[in-house]
Amino acid sequence: MSLNISLWGAAMLAMAASGQDAQDGTLVFKTVVQNAIPHFEDCYRNAADGGADYALLRPCDLALENETLTPRQTAILRVNRGVIRYNLGDYEDAIEDFSAALDLNINVKAKVLVNRGLSFEAVSAERLARLDYESALAFNPDNQTARRRLEELKKPIYERSRLPSRINAGRMFPPVAGI
Repeated sequence: MSLNISLWGAAMLAMAASGQDAQDGTLVFKTVVQNAIPHFEDCYRNAADGGADYALLRPCDLALENETLTPRQTAILRVNRGVIRYNLGDYEDAIEDFSAALDLNINVKAKVLVNRGLSFEAVSAERLARLDYESALAFNPDNQTARRRLEELKKPIYERSRLPSRINAGRMFPPVAGI
C-alpha cells in the first residue's frame, strides 16, 4: 500500500511542478500503461478492419484531442482517421486528414499520396488525383496502385474501373494506411 501511495504522491508532485492542472486548479492525471497511448491502437485497428461506422472515428478523435503525440504519431492517427473517413464516404474530410499527415513530413508519403489521390478521384478532382499519383510514383516507382489509377485516368470516364468503396489498412489492400 505504501508503494502505491508513494508512486501516486510522486506523480502528483511531478504534475504540480510541471504546471499540469485544470482550469479550476485541480490536478489532471492521465494514465499511461507501458508507454501505450490510449486510443491509438484502437484507431489503427478500426482503420485496419476497413469498417464504415462513425463510431470508429471516436478513438482517433480522442487520441488527437487528449494526448501528447510526436509528429509521426499524429501523422499515423491522421492517416488512419482518413482511411475510416474514406470508408464512410466522407472524402473531403479524408483529404483533410491525408493532407495534414503529409504536412508533418513523414517518410511514407507514397502511401498517403495514393490515399489522398483516391479521395480526390472520389470527389471528381482528377487533376489533383493525377498529381498525387505522380508524386507517389516519384517517391516509390513500384507503387502499383498509383500506376493503375494513372492509367485509369487516361481512359474515358465510362471505361474506368471503379474506385474501391472501402480501403483496408490491415490486410494490405491498396492503399495502405497504418504507417
